[in-house]
Amino acid sequence: MFKKLFAFPVVRVGAIAVLLMALLMAFPTTRALAGELLNLFRVQQVAVLPIDSTGLESLTGNEALSGRLSELVSSSTEVTDEPGEPVVVANAEEASASAGFNVRLPADAAPAKIYVTDSAAFTLTVDRAKAQALLEEAGRADLVLPESIDGAKIAVSIPSTVNTTFGTCPEPQTDKPAMDEMDGPRESYPDCIVFSQMTSPIVNAPDGVDMAELAQIGLEFTGMSREDAEAFTGTIDWTSTLVIPIPRNAATHADVSIDGVTGKLIQRTTEYSSEYVLLWVKDGIVYSISGSGTDTARAFQMVEALP
Repeated sequence: MFKKLFAFPVVRVGAIAVLLMALLMAFPTTRALAGELLNLFRVQQVAVLPIDSTGLESLTGNEALSGRLSELVSSSTEVTDEPGEPVVVANAEEASASAGFNVRLPADAAPAKIYVTDSAAFTLTVDRAKAQALLEEAGRADLVLPESIDGAKIAVSIPSTVNTTFGTCPEPQTDKPAMDEMDGPRESYPDCIVFSQMTSPIVNAPDGVDMAELAQIGLEFTGMSREDAEAFTGTIDWTSTLVIPIPRNAATHADVSIDGVTGKLIQRTTEYSSEYVLLWVKDGIVYSISGSGTDTARAFQMVEALP
């Protein structure tokens, strides 16, 4: 059941990022995501963090350690609201009624399909001893998780998501692993653009848990120096900032003026294709547009055509 939360090929940038952030709180070794776990978190802005994958190699290259990590995640997580299958709706009005917020679609483009995925929620209970043991087995005994997180229950609520496809795009398949959030449409769908929108996910954690400290531990694990990790965590408002990690030297990012706010354009070229994702937050809604190639003009045109 928990696996299903991650199983949508159609991009759910905000939702997946929040899920992975929640895992970071219990297991800083899992991902280099340093962000949005806090006593009460709602997305109001986006920050991008280039990371070094050095620390992650101790996980991905160690089958036994990866297996124990997966087991720990599974045993510590209770899905309280399992998402259903993505449902196709006819127009923005139907999507708005189903998702519970005002869905915006560009006036100058006809969507191929509009999918609404129901809300989801889960609770993660931190087992500090096991998480610390994983850190030590990964060779980072110098990173010590605070005693205060032991037994902490982190509740993550993910609202309904609306994904609108343009061009020829793959059908969502919930029985297959999700694409990485930066992957977007593959090279086999060169004209596919996915426009996603959702209200802010919510993360609740107990009082007394120092989220900046946990974020710093996660960053140090990835290979960042203690000084740099401390400096970065000090610049982030942990009650409102969605931190998106990108691989250092493999992706670029830039601030862009979009939809009346400042957003982020992230681009990367892989072995198979070039990809981009445009992210922004406006009026409590998290938006993303993803596609293949290096020409992002169409994405910006779509935003300009939003009502």
